[in-house]
Amino acid sequence: MALVAKPEWIAVFFFTVTIADINFEAGPLNMRALVGLALFGRTLIAKPSENQPGFFSIGGIQMIFTFLGYTVLITSLYDLWGDRFMKSTFLTVISVYCGYYYFFKKGNTDILKSALILSGLICFSDLAYTYVTAGEFPVQRIFMVLMHLPHEVDETGKLAELYNHNFFGLVCGMTFIFLLNEFISDRLKSKLLLIMMPLMALGVLMSTSRSSLLAMIVLSLFLMIRELKDKSKAKKVYRIFALLMFAVFLSLFVFTFAQDYLHLSSEFIDNVTNRLVDEPIQVINKNLGKNYKAENLDALDWREVASTVAYEKFMAYSFIEQLFGIGTGGFLARGGGHLGLNPHNGPLLLVIESGIVGLAFYFFMLVFAVKKSFSRPIVSSCALVTIFMIIYCLGQNEELTNSSTLLFVTTLISENKRLAMAEAEADEQDPPAEIPEFSYDYPE
Repeated sequence: MALVAKPEWIAVFFFTVTIADINFEAGPLNMRALVGLALFGRTLIAKPSENQPGFFSIGGIQMIFTFLGYTVLITSLYDLWGDRFMKSTFLTVISVYCGYYYFFKKGNTDILKSALILSGLICFSDLAYTYVTAGEFPVQRIFMVLMHLPHEVDETGKLAELYNHNFFGLVCGMTFIFLLNEFISDRLKSKLLLIMMPLMALGVLMSTSRSSLLAMIVLSLFLMIRELKDKSKAKKVYRIFALLMFAVFLSLFVFTFAQDYLHLSSEFIDNVTNRLVDEPIQVINKNLGKNYKAENLDALDWREVASTVAYEKFMAYSFIEQLFGIGTGGFLARGGGHLGLNPHNGPLLLVIESGIVGLAFYFFMLVFAVKKSFSRPIVSSCALVTIFMIIYCLGQNEELTNSSTLLFVTTLISENKRLAMAEAEADEQDPPAEIPEFSYDYPE
């Protein structure tokens, strides 16, 4: 049984279904909860890894659980402790612990990296399948088709949107940035994985997720500029730029092929073009005071209205509610959302539900972890994924605090702890040994 002989395989599977959001009911519990519970139980009977610090002895993990405990407390005070919140909290706790455990068991991020690559391939495949078979959103998931899982329909008889198409761009974009940083840092063990990068960039475009596209562009430019500070690495930057250009041309070719040979509806292609090009241009023109086409603003303009309404609602709360929040799900429970939806602004939703105290503590926790990574010669790929998620959430909702985000934050914190332990061991040597440039490939 894999859980006994190869628990690392189960860890890859659990991380994959968590990141790619694959789940279905399996009796009283869902599949992801069952796998997570089994994996957690396996860690309790396993022999601790050498040089593995205690779980709660790591300051960053203490911060995560302090934040989770605070969220649970505020939510319970407002009597919002429902099944959905309980399942989400349970999954987050399991993800955080398993992220810590399997980082120290392996000594590096290989398990999480494998899960992220698989997640990227799954989400790209779902997008490609949707383009080929349906020619329109919502995205149809291959695992649901293979398992003959029922798919809800709306009042018009069309498939309901169970998964927002932006989510698939998020996973593809995270995978792209992770692999790009691994390549720049010479930690990409197989060059075949470079093939993944154009596919993931294409996945971002196919999803029409502008938040993911923005995060991917910003972090790619940051990494290239950072490398150019060292003139000896200029050749690598040119290779990276060539790879990015190849991804762009591949995307243009695929879109042309898709329209001509897959018989996609002109309405669907126009919608893709409008979301990726027309809407951002009209928003820029509007903010610059230039002439713009109001009919082309669509979702971007709607998001501005939603966040404005949510901010006004927040400012109308009592001082205590502003300070400590109104609990997870409290904003919708009070009917405060524009058109009955969340504000589509992650930090704003966080401050509404967790208050100024929760928002400040959450970002202090992230800055604490990310700053440590950026103080080192090699930036952690998990740090970049965390920043990617922050940029993405400027136009989204709960992703800042979901189990996938905290899984990467936990792994980043574990990396920082492992590096600090290695440096402390080197300092204790007599005479002190020179610490070589760090590699994330720790020995078993």
